Amino acid sequence: MTDLTNIEEIVNESGNSFHCKVVNYLRDKKWYTLVSPYYMDSATSKPREIDLIAEKSWVYHDEIREIYKRVNFKLFVECKYISQPNVFWFSNRDIASATQWVTTNTPLHKEYSFMGEHHYLATNHKVAKLFASKNRPNTENEPIYRALNQSLNAMVYMRRRGPMFPELQEQGIPVHATVEMPVILCNSFADFYRIEMENPSEPKAVDNNFQLEVNYAYLDDQKINRTEYFLIDIVDFEKLDDFLKVLENDMNLIFRKFRFDR
Repeated sequence: MTDLTNIEEIVNESGNSFHCKVVNYLRDKKWYTLVSPYYMDSATSKPREIDLIAEKSWVYHDEIREIYKRVNFKLFVECKYISQPNVFWFSNRDIASATQWVTTNTPLHKEYSFMGEHHYLATNHKVAKLFASKNRPNTENEPIYRALNQSLNAMVYMRRRGPMFPELQEQGIPVHATVEMPVILCNSFADFYRIEMENPSEPKAVDNNFQLEVNYAYLDDQKINRTEYFLIDIVDFEKLDDFLKVLENDMNLIFRKFRFDR
């Protein structure tokens, strides 16, 4: 009985049950998943891990010109089981930097009149810029800090490597573009609260998926200091369907651009 109790404690404290739940859900939605891949951080020469890489492919077909273009979305996902209150401070997103990210990392460009419909630009213009929990005295123990660092670090070192799954390279259709994004997926937002930076007041509950804005400094594989702008989608598992629909809207926006490229 004691051994069984210990085993149950290990299971409950590991967070792996939520991790498995996310993997199974995404697979049901036809996303390919790579669970807990390890990689070598060239800046520290230490092995690191990310919870999940998820990838899905869409194929654009222009029937008139008989053109096919494959576009992949790749998500670098950290799964977080939230067990204590977390507070986020919200302010206006940096529109110029967000626009630059979209033009640099997707097939969209500034001259395309519908680019503003990308979810980095079209959704609520307020984004989280600061956060805190009871672990504030030790930032490295902040669950959100650890999640953003793991997702961004993995993305920085593993992006731009082409499709990770052979199935996404079949049918003889080359990959025209891969859109790669960091995501923090939480079991619940029940303990998430927000404060407006310009007009601080009592914290209010966070009830929708949102984004965290980060200027991330890192050493690249050439040991050169870089600073890069990111928006991290923070998603409530109960609203994961909403987020996946947002990504499909982004994909449709890219396909609409392809139609205008004639």
